[in-house]
Amino acid sequence: MNHSPEVLVSPTLERMASVYSLSRAGGVNSPRFLAYRSQVERHWGLAAFNPMAGDAAAAAVRALIALCAEDVAAAAAKGVLARCDWRAPLTLAVVLATPGMWTDRLATEVRHRTNAERRDAHGEILLWADDPPSVATIERESIAEAVRTMWTSLHGSASSLHAVLAREGLAYALAGAAPRHQPDGILVPEVIEVLGDTAALGDVVAVLYGDAAAITLGYTPLGLAERAGYGFAIAQAAELIAMIGAAGALRART
Repeated sequence: MNHSPEVLVSPTLERMASVYSLSRAGGVNSPRFLAYRSQVERHWGLAAFNPMAGDAAAAAVRALIALCAEDVAAAAAKGVLARCDWRAPLTLAVVLATPGMWTDRLATEVRHRTNAERRDAHGEILLWADDPPSVATIERESIAEAVRTMWTSLHGSASSLHAVLAREGLAYALAGAAPRHQPDGILVPEVIEVLGDTAALGDVVAVLYGDAAAITLGYTPLGLAERAGYGFAIAQAAELIAMIGAAGALRART
């Protein structure tokens, strides 16, 4: 009997479209904020949205609905669960972040991909209101988040440098990201050897994202190009998948 992995995608988009259609006049007492408050504690995934975001967020939600984003996410996640021989249920939510005064894009993405708390078997597919919506982006980020969620269920939180590189490399290798050539300068393996298995977020950010991101967030640069750690991690994960398959790579200890 073929096993079909069970993926539930929490329906956030229609709910937020309804919320965004309401007036935000009055701030915390506005029809919009009150409607959001009445739903956010009952429906998982809504907490990631900014209920008072402007027209760009509302338009982005409508565009995602037009693309059937939640159906696309479910199909993409089911595919990678089957590839990884994952048999437990998994819940995802398509969530939309809006850059602005309270939401820095780089800091939000870094947290989401490193030390964010993840409920067991629950993941949030992080999309951005200022990005043109596309099926390819939804599929990529859905696969990556499904892998993060499975990996975390097996291995626990990715708090160390080695764990973050293992999880992110596997997430995007399985999502189809091509390994990038390591640019000139200090090589990632040499930096990792010096740092060891550090859990300092600044070190993790500097390796994963490179000098520019580290400086932007107030961390010490390490002489690495943009997303150098991602290129290294994806290449390592792709080699592991080629040797032992996706299911084995997911379950391999870091």
